[in-house]
Amino acid sequence: MRNRPLFWQIFLAGLSVLILAIIAVSWYGTFMVRQFYYGQMRDDIHSRAILVRPQISSLLRARPASLQEFCRQTGRAARTRITVIAPDGTVLADSNEDPRHMDNHGHRPEVLTAMGGKVGSSFRESKTLSRKMLYVAIPLDSDHPAAGGILRLSVPATSMDRVLATIHRRIFLGTLFIILLAALSAYFIARRISRPLEEMRAAAEQLASGRSDQPVPVRDTHVSREVADLARSLNNMADQVSRRIKIIIQQKNELEAVFSSMAEGILAVDLGHRVIRINRAASEIFQVDPQAAKERPMEGVLRNRGLQEFIIRSLRETDAIRKEIVLDAADGETLLSLHAVPLFDGEGKRMGSLVAMKNITRIHQLENIRRDFVANVSHELKTPITAIRGCVETLLDSAGDDPDASRRFMEIISRQAGRLDAIVDDLLTLSRIEDRTAKSAIRTAPENILTLLEACRQTCLLAAEQKDITIDIACDPDLQGDCNRAMMEQAVINLLTNGVTYSPEHSRIFLQAEQVRDDDGRQQVRISVTDQGPGIGREHQERIFERFYRCDRARSREAGGTGLGLAIVKHIAQAHNGTVALHSEPGRGSTFFITFPASS
Repeated sequence: MRNRPLFWQIFLAGLSVLILAIIAVSWYGTFMVRQFYYGQMRDDIHSRAILVRPQISSLLRARPASLQEFCRQTGRAARTRITVIAPDGTVLADSNEDPRHMDNHGHRPEVLTAMGGKVGSSFRESKTLSRKMLYVAIPLDSDHPAAGGILRLSVPATSMDRVLATIHRRIFLGTLFIILLAALSAYFIARRISRPLEEMRAAAEQLASGRSDQPVPVRDTHVSREVADLARSLNNMADQVSRRIKIIIQQKNELEAVFSSMAEGILAVDLGHRVIRINRAASEIFQVDPQAAKERPMEGVLRNRGLQEFIIRSLRETDAIRKEIVLDAADGETLLSLHAVPLFDGEGKRMGSLVAMKNITRIHQLENIRRDFVANVSHELKTPITAIRGCVETLLDSAGDDPDASRRFMEIISRQAGRLDAIVDDLLTLSRIEDRTAKSAIRTAPENILTLLEACRQTCLLAAEQKDITIDIACDPDLQGDCNRAMMEQAVINLLTNGVTYSPEHSRIFLQAEQVRDDDGRQQVRISVTDQGPGIGREHQERIFERFYRCDRARSREAGGTGLGLAIVKHIAQAHNGTVALHSEPGRGSTFFITFPASS
């Protein structure tokens, strides 16, 4: 059954009750009027009967033959039918009909009542006259009603019917008018009751749609106390819900911000292996769209079999589990540290697992670099220390008596001590550069690049002349660069020193500087050092700027380098917000580039 609006329920119910009540009252009023009018007429006829009874009784005893004429004349004068009935029901006289042709009236209801000594009355259709009549019968002898006969008077009901019809018509019209007024009253009452509830319903719908800033208007003087209390309760609820929604939204935004900005990848999977949430870091790892991945099976999002097995295992476990896996990517392998914990809903029921994924590839690389660095430092330091100890032990044993041998061993000790000093000095230089870079303490100023390159060539000129190597410079005299002169000179000198060291005799080194633009259109200075050395293989180029990394350890050690020169160049470039690069092919020499901002 379709639910009706409250207005129509109240209106129709109220109107129906009012109509039924009015109809009932009208019917009852009509009935009472009819009974009253009928009683009045009966009393009137009864009074007439009492007035003529003495005369009828006298005529009946003294002159029975005159009784018929008396009844006719008196009945016509009073417009009343007069009938005299014997104790056995025979009609003795009648004002309207010949008594000889009339039926026995002993069984008439009013006659039977009168024979019992009471006033009998009846409202029925007359068989003789064929119309409705009101009959009233009384005994002629009140002391002996059954033996004295009956006097019956009757009048036509036509006048009473006309009066009652008029009364009924007026009552009907009055009833229709009252029903109309009742309908209007019911309408306004129903509207008055239902309007606040409709407003509360609209407010509840707005609250359900999220608009809780429009309270329900409360008209205390026009609504009932219960409705006003309900409206205030609804407003209070809306206010409470609004505050809680704002708190929830704020907390959701905070959690969303935390969730999205986490460096760790986060993946939530339900018991049906469907993805619930995935944050930006995880989506970047798996190269998927975070929104498109929601509600999708994890097998279609995560293509790594080991990761799928780990998540399936976490859905079976009740405790946290951990594992490290390797993902194959286009740019190499990615090492992930996985940590999965059970995920529960608001009722404490298990709904899935939450997996945190930390990319430890860089950490693993740094750990390898640290391990290699420690090994390289130990090796680089141990070699001269071993040589020094060997020479000292030899001197202590027997070589002290031989001046030539002592001098040779002293030269070895001095050379190895100088190598140790160079290694320590380069390590300290690297440490200072890193510290100043971390603190942004490097001071730069506009410098003429040609002057800087000339100073670097003069520093390396002696070593180059010993191998008959020519250093050529190509640079615009007006080129300016924003740099720390001392640090930049050290970087260029390191590159020139490497070029001189590894270039063959009678060769050339080209030292060049030019102004270029980066990808963002900013002016940059690029210094390049090109030698004619043996070149560097592609497999070494990615690691050539690491500390102590050597392409050919035996040859590098013979050349006397510390293995830190190119690492210092890299850190100096980074301290200037610049970059280093290398272009080299085996057997065709190498070109090293340093790029840093030009003067603005």
